[in-house]
Amino acid sequence: MKVYLLKKKIIISFTPVLDVAVKVYADNGIILSDIHHGKEVQTRETDCGIPLFNVDIMGRDAVDHLIYLLGRHPDDEMIYQMRYIDAQVELFNSLSSSRSLMELYNDCPNLVWMMVIQNYYSVGAHVYEYLSRMKRRQLLLCLENIPPTENRVRILKKTNLLSGRREEIRWLIQSVRNDDIMDAYKHHDVISLQELYLSLRHRILAGSQLLKSLTLRSKPHLREYKPGMLSLVHIVKDSIRIGENIGIKKASSYVLNCRSREDLRLLHDEWSKRLLETTRYIQQDIFFEEPSLMTPEGINFIASVNALITEGREMKHCVASYKARALSGDAYIYSVCTKRGVRATVELVLSNGTYIPVQIKGKGNSTPDDLTINAVKSWIDKENKRLLAALKDYSLTMAEKSA
Repeated sequence: MKVYLLKKKIIISFTPVLDVAVKVYADNGIILSDIHHGKEVQTRETDCGIPLFNVDIMGRDAVDHLIYLLGRHPDDEMIYQMRYIDAQVELFNSLSSSRSLMELYNDCPNLVWMMVIQNYYSVGAHVYEYLSRMKRRQLLLCLENIPPTENRVRILKKTNLLSGRREEIRWLIQSVRNDDIMDAYKHHDVISLQELYLSLRHRILAGSQLLKSLTLRSKPHLREYKPGMLSLVHIVKDSIRIGENIGIKKASSYVLNCRSREDLRLLHDEWSKRLLETTRYIQQDIFFEEPSLMTPEGINFIASVNALITEGREMKHCVASYKARALSGDAYIYSVCTKRGVRATVELVLSNGTYIPVQIKGKGNSTPDDLTINAVKSWIDKENKRLLAALKDYSLTMAEKSA
């Protein structure tokens, strides 16, 4: 893309990649564009689809020149607030055409952007004028059928979007619709959209200091905040369970108030150490129910509470805190020792008739090598297939007998 700054216009050319050029000019404070597609021309378009106020895309000189063409000052607050990438020019033109819309924008910019992007090119200025005069909460109901409460309007006002892309509206709307998310953030002064986005995916983190610390760094897209979140949530849940097992009151508050991943890891390790130190063997051992899995050499079912404690001590991790889950049949714990001398602890759960390895941990909660992980998964897959085949044979036998 090449940008040419002329006296009364800006030319944006996409040649030779595309036979497209855009002429941008101002008319009575409104931005208009003539879009040239080869020999065809679309004249006086109100939005060319390019975020013209975005310095990273257009360059500082082009943005300053556009402000000059509009007869505005570079320090104009409205120009400064044009942080939305999608429908940016449409938003600017709509605000320039309606005083009541501008008043609403000054109070709740996200609500106006939601209005514009949801009705992109489909309504006239008089409709914006009418909508902008409605009460904020009624406007939410009208636009997206969101329950009309003041708290939802306040959350909209306090939320900062990432870059103003169309996809962000979807996540913002989902968040505002969710009562749990609204309750988690009702006392926050400033909220980032990336916090709401991750809160929708991982409810346990909603409103926490830990989640806020993970979203401080700005990234181009919401999806870039996802890597590593599943493992972090697992550590959070694990830490809370360990804290409760060692008698920490409000363990979840301690965990969720961690200010970084490193603080969370340190807390988890400290509580795991305390759990190992305080775990005591019981005089009369209690045995777990063993699942119908055939184990190859090197894989053994941990059959009792004391055996589970021993595994935790030898492996220096918190598997001993799983004794309640093992007793209730919510988890099945296996010890692995390969011919290469690699040790691992495996947690299995039974879901819809299938055994699933939810955790495979080495010493000190380390991640075992790929050979060990693949061997465990291969064993589980083989056993699931065997059990399924046995179940089908049993069903056929019973059907034949009943016939």
